[in-house]
Amino acid sequence: MKKLLLSLLVLASTLAKADVVKPALVEISIFADKKVEIVVNLSLEAAMTGIGTQYKKTTDAPSSDKYDELRALDPEVLRNKFIKFEDKFINSIQFKVNGVLQDLQLDSADIDIVGYKKRPRKTILTYSAKLDEWPKIIQWQYATIYGDSALRYQVYKEDEYNWSQWQWLRDGDPSGVIDINHPEPLSDFERFIQFTGIGFNHVVPLGWDHILFIIGMALSSLLWRRLLLLVTTFTLAHTLTLGLAMYGVIEVSARIVEPIIAFSIAYVAIENLLAKQSIRRKSIVVFLFGLIHGLGFASMLKSFDMAPESFLATLIGFNLGVELAQIAIVLGVVVVLLTIRGLKLNYRKLAVMPVSILIALIGFWWGIERIIN
Repeated sequence: MKKLLLSLLVLASTLAKADVVKPALVEISIFADKKVEIVVNLSLEAAMTGIGTQYKKTTDAPSSDKYDELRALDPEVLRNKFIKFEDKFINSIQFKVNGVLQDLQLDSADIDIVGYKKRPRKTILTYSAKLDEWPKIIQWQYATIYGDSALRYQVYKEDEYNWSQWQWLRDGDPSGVIDINHPEPLSDFERFIQFTGIGFNHVVPLGWDHILFIIGMALSSLLWRRLLLLVTTFTLAHTLTLGLAMYGVIEVSARIVEPIIAFSIAYVAIENLLAKQSIRRKSIVVFLFGLIHGLGFASMLKSFDMAPESFLATLIGFNLGVELAQIAIVLGVVVVLLTIRGLKLNYRKLAVMPVSILIALIGFWWGIERIIN
């Protein structure tokens, strides 16, 4: 048992150091003087170490140690290292205007403080190009090595919202030809489908916080009525706060939300270790923690600036994607437990107990780390 706990603690330590690899957000602005500005919101450390969204977390990548070294550097030190790397980075990007590849110049690299290490540090790179003629069509491609990205563009006019819909680009796919003069905006249904996929990906494979919470919840029972009650309770709770947060009714700092989410993971897992569990108590606790998880979902969704007319379709699509991911996780856990039980083995001893201990350790580790950092 001591060896098992030691192994679980080592694994928890490894996971605690991991950052989720998030897609880059790319914004292209075209100005009246034929200047183009491209703003890339990304994890610079991931880009510099070749870690793209093909990895669920940074520790999955062979260059994870180098990532950790860069992640601990002060902004100015990291900026100096990036200047030496910048030629390689810009050569991995293709931006064409009217079919002609553009020479982009780096205007600024705004790197956040070291801060909270559980989350990737945000860096804003601003590039620009001066055009010889007014752009009729543009094309964009982010390097395949960096994986997914999201793209939008605007013809800038002061005090006007002219942003296009976000275009989700998988695994470095090119944007295709974008007609500036005759853009084809996404319909509400297309927007709904797009953000259903984004919501699913935010949980599976990117949302380790939520994955562990759902696994811990699913391990609590093989009685389908109890499991349905817990899943429904969690869904209603996080849907409520997700909607309220997105409409600006409530707002809570991530410095508060993130540690509570981590400790909620630990609590749900610890409940599984008790010989007698109160479904009423657990349902109440799951509902309360679900409210907090909804705020976590909202912080990610808010990174996509949404036009008012597509807001509701985006919100519903994202939430549906989250629900589908949760269902997939629950079904996966249930199938594993039923398989173990079908083999006449003690599924609680072989799966529920050790996995719950591991999840509890990770949750506590993350919670303490988030408070300290």
